[in-house]
Amino acid sequence: MSSPERAQAQSPDYTTLTSPQSAQNWTLTLGAGLHRQPDYLGSNDYIFRPKPIISLSRGLKSTWWSAEDDAISIGFFSGTAWRVGFSGNLLWERKSSTNRALIGVPDVKFGAEAGAFAEFYPASWLRARVDLRRGIVAHDGLVAELKLDAFARINDTWKLGIGPRVVVTSSDYVRTYFGSLPGAAGTGGLLQRFNSGVLSYGAIAQATYNWTERFQTTAYVEYKHLVGDAAKSPIVRTFGQRDSITVGVSASYAFDLGF
Repeated sequence: MSSPERAQAQSPDYTTLTSPQSAQNWTLTLGAGLHRQPDYLGSNDYIFRPKPIISLSRGLKSTWWSAEDDAISIGFFSGTAWRVGFSGNLLWERKSSTNRALIGVPDVKFGAEAGAFAEFYPASWLRARVDLRRGIVAHDGLVAELKLDAFARINDTWKLGIGPRVVVTSSDYVRTYFGSLPGAAGTGGLLQRFNSGVLSYGAIAQATYNWTERFQTTAYVEYKHLVGDAAKSPIVRTFGQRDSITVGVSASYAFDLGF
């Protein structure tokens, strides 16, 4: 079988959804979302927070799957069924004065995380992605996000996706967000040991409606369960909770940059 015949025999969905070869222009996706989530990781108080959506990639808007919990992404390199690039995240500040559970816990500054991501499509309906980022200002730790998404596109209008999540962090991250000051009253004192490893696991489900080829809105729900030293922290064990459910909506528009 010749190369053109092999290309025709390949699933058209696979070629359309996971190969950037059909369109080489860069696409910039901008948008915003509103999420109801814990005040801070491990908190049992929920608040509404905005979240920016920024993604830059080469290929058709439908080329790559995008999940609502994805970080700010810029895909620098891509090929058939894979891409790698920049991964970034903004972090909200946390002040002990806002919650009694944080008395004796160091404040955390507004900051960011920066690093890289890599994703691979073993099938036209499946995405595997890993992000590795280092904290800036807010913390000095490392954060790795492991994601697997099964997704489907229905009549070019609806997109549905669901998949598990695992977050792995260094000990510095756990110390920053779940440690307490030495001798702090009401918090159980300083955790004596901080281990790197799995911070949380969970899952996400989302539904996206495409109003036009470039404008879409999304609703999603995410479950997260804290484990390890984070779950043992007094601010979680005594004053908060290990399980959380985040819900949100967003809207985004994809711009063809023309090059």
